[in-house]
Amino acid sequence: MEFNSEHEAAMHDIMQHIPGAVPGKMFGMPCYKVNGKLAVGLFENGIVLKVGESKTNELIQSGSAEPFEPMAGRRWKEWVLLTGDFDQHRDLFELAVDVAQRAG
Repeated sequence: MEFNSEHEAAMHDIMQHIPGAVPGKMFGMPCYKVNGKLAVGLFENGIVLKVGESKTNELIQSGSAEPFEPMAGRRWKEWVLLTGDFDQHRDLFELAVDVAQRAG
């Protein structure tokens, strides 16, 4: 899979300041994991974050994020896709780490 190198740089810039997240790869794409669980990662045209189902619905309804569908028609309920303005969403990156930590 291909991804945008600028998105990768933005993800690393944000994630390096969040304790508990470890860089890695998932499905051949750069990502950050917490306790071995995926929290944040690159996907084709953006960055995906696991923020929980209610926050996902809120962000999609407000237009702040897109649903994450790695395969057409297969939406991941707790995940969003950000395609830009990553710095404005730093709190979501922190939330994704928190969600992954709570998942055990």
